[in-house]
Amino acid sequence: MQTLINFSEYRKRGEVIGNWRSIFPGLKVYTVPGYRDMVRYYLPNATIEDVATYKAGIAVLPPELGLKLLSDRPVRIEKFDYFGYVVYRNGYHFVGPDKGIIAVFNSNDGPRLVVTGTSKAGVGLALRELSKIKEYRDVPSIYVIRSGQFEGIAFKEIGDVNWDGVPETDELVEDYPLYYEEPFQFYWRVVKGENVSVSGGFIRMVNGTRVYITALGFNVSVSVENGTGVNLTYIIDNVNPPYLNYPENAHVSNTTITLTSSSGFSITPKEVSNYTIIAFGDHRPAHRNDPVPKVFVKIVGEVNNASPVFAIDNGDLVYSGRINEWVDLMRVWHWKVPLFVSPGNHEYQGEGKNIYHYLFGPSEDFAFSLGNFTYVFLDDVDRGYTLTSAQWAFLERELEEANETGRRVVVVAHAPPYDPRPGGDHTMNRNSAEKLLSLMKQYGSFGIFSHIHMNWYGTYEGVPMIITGGAGAPLYVTDPNKGGFYGYAVLGMEKNGSIDVHFVRVG
Repeated sequence: MQTLINFSEYRKRGEVIGNWRSIFPGLKVYTVPGYRDMVRYYLPNATIEDVATYKAGIAVLPPELGLKLLSDRPVRIEKFDYFGYVVYRNGYHFVGPDKGIIAVFNSNDGPRLVVTGTSKAGVGLALRELSKIKEYRDVPSIYVIRSGQFEGIAFKEIGDVNWDGVPETDELVEDYPLYYEEPFQFYWRVVKGENVSVSGGFIRMVNGTRVYITALGFNVSVSVENGTGVNLTYIIDNVNPPYLNYPENAHVSNTTITLTSSSGFSITPKEVSNYTIIAFGDHRPAHRNDPVPKVFVKIVGEVNNASPVFAIDNGDLVYSGRINEWVDLMRVWHWKVPLFVSPGNHEYQGEGKNIYHYLFGPSEDFAFSLGNFTYVFLDDVDRGYTLTSAQWAFLERELEEANETGRRVVVVAHAPPYDPRPGGDHTMNRNSAEKLLSLMKQYGSFGIFSHIHMNWYGTYEGVPMIITGGAGAPLYVTDPNKGGFYGYAVLGMEKNGSIDVHFVRVG
């Protein structure tokens, strides 16, 4: 057996990983056949052995083997339904195939250095980062987890669009060490040498020459720079094709538009007059380990059958943001209509914020227009139930532009500026609430909010609004005649700017 690592000799966090070359001399690397070329690329002087004979030393492992070898370690690979392989780091799960791990520890067979990830791209990421480490100062030590006879660090890559673990000249690959809040690049990628930028939606994934975009409204634009003429295929989901103008060569399905193009393009809304939308919110369970509320499962089915132009989810999707709660939600998350989400406070807890970004994209504010209405989505939960100066500026620009074009603004956020319950104060920050109400009154806006577990429609300080907090979470009101019932709101958006509201009760 090889001599074990004396961790006490390495006093600084990250010092063990930083000295991996001296701790594991000889550069013998154990791996699987499909990863040998990748090892040779990053460690050209390595001697490569088959992982079947591995006991100690350096191992470069696919996720299924990394999962077994790092079981119960502070940094490890885990596997979940829907998400597949994920990285666990000191209480946080990081989802997606773009994660890698470097781990050094003692085992019964000797010292081990394990390089693994959530996909081949993730393993390549970790191997790339390992190859850069010549000494301790090359290690981003603040990101290292050290516990007993273990050191581990996790990374994320953005840009390896063919997922082979090795950057090509027509890719721009960037690596980031993971701490708590994960970096995302929602609007831009380099794909086959082309600079692809998206507005009105976000890039969910790129796989080779296929760019997957999730729409955040009815106006999605793609611009392409470099002009090399490469054909890329775009799959835009979360859309309602009958209400859109799109390129003639596109193929459409229920909520998806697919097209191939060597240049930019735009998807724009058609002229519409009267149409219907549905809004709901607060469908988290009552307790941490409870299943998804049955009433919400019914709401999903009823909304799909009703076929509104789109639906709004006002947040509080899960109880505390933990990955197993998201797995439960995704099992019933099957929509046949576009759905636009305003984040709630519950999904932003702990690891939930990163998972929210992975599933639903940016939480910063967005807006879109359809017919005579402009919908402005605001995140009013992430900063103490208030809005930043940038958010106020964004809202005021949208209000003014809508006013100039004759559209009425619908403000969508999780926490409302008003609590209709006697003495209720489950609202935004008081100063922000007053400012929002003043702006909405000035511009004749309508509000769609949640956060309070009830269904209510009324006017406060001259501002009409609904509260759609009765989609499954425990109700705060017991009297059905005062909003104490489960259900969702159906809104008829009229050509003259009026809004017809009625609630559908769901038992």
